[in-house]
Amino acid sequence: MAPPGTVEVVRLLLVRHADALPESAILPDEHRPLSPAGRDQVRELAALLAEAGLELGAVVTSPLVRAVQTAELLVRWLDWPGPVDVTHHLAPAAVAPSAAADWLTRTAGSLGGPLLAAVGHEPSIGHLARILSGDARAPSFDKAEACLIEDGAMRWRLQPD
Repeated sequence: MAPPGTVEVVRLLLVRHADALPESAILPDEHRPLSPAGRDQVRELAALLAEAGLELGAVVTSPLVRAVQTAELLVRWLDWPGPVDVTHHLAPAAVAPSAAADWLTRTAGSLGGPLLAAVGHEPSIGHLARILSGDARAPSFDKAEACLIEDGAMRWRLQPD
């Protein structure tokens, strides 16, 4: 919480998980791990985020394997010592986008400045970006794409080549 009389800055980094192995009869959607290409995407994204000089305050992720792995690799390659918290708020179709946006805003606001990174899925991560930025025309996310939202405005988007 920010001290009395100060304004809390809400900073969010929204991230779509990286490329994953395809769903199959023996590999249901929620258990799909990152592909080798997906692991490379996360490494490249971490390098881009490190160049941006972001200060992480917390990391939350969908409970699906590919999102958890994306979050865990990001924090490892960013040398961030904090935990990765799993939340149903970012699971596909588990919570209405407006409720997830409210939860993310409250959680980010409680950090008092450092950034909340949230790893999720399309189409929900794109809906969150549109709600949280107020930009109804913001495009969907590609795999391993991230965007910074600061006090209700989208500041930038980036993704590995």
